[in-house]
Amino acid sequence: MKIGSRRDYLLLAAGALIVVGLYAGYSKYMVAADDSPRVGSGTLNPALFAGDVREAYEVARQHPALLAQLHCYCGCDKVEGHRNLLDCFRDTHGGRCRICINEVLQAKRMAEEGSPLDQIRDALRARYDHQS
Repeated sequence: MKIGSRRDYLLLAAGALIVVGLYAGYSKYMVAADDSPRVGSGTLNPALFAGDVREAYEVARQHPALLAQLHCYCGCDKVEGHRNLLDCFRDTHGGRCRICINEVLQAKRMAEEGSPLDQIRDALRARYDHQS
């Protein structure tokens, strides 16, 4: 394809603007755990949600290292390819899934009480493993 006419350049420019606009529109909903541009641990912005869903996204944003070490027992690993509980909050799945929300809130409470990671894992497994 030979590009040379003014119309061709306008079409290319318009296409580029559309792609940039779509990316900018989507990326405004993404925040990283440390407010830097979205990186591997980025989660959806908690401000997009309300109530305990918002709290769960805030926990994911503030404690990505903890959630990355916990398994989610809702079955999203099989259906959506999530590798850990943090992955649930990198998209909208965590906002729709009561198991994910409850797991995060329980993990937060236990961590704040000083429970070690193994104890948190065991408690989540005991409570939720039968549901997946």
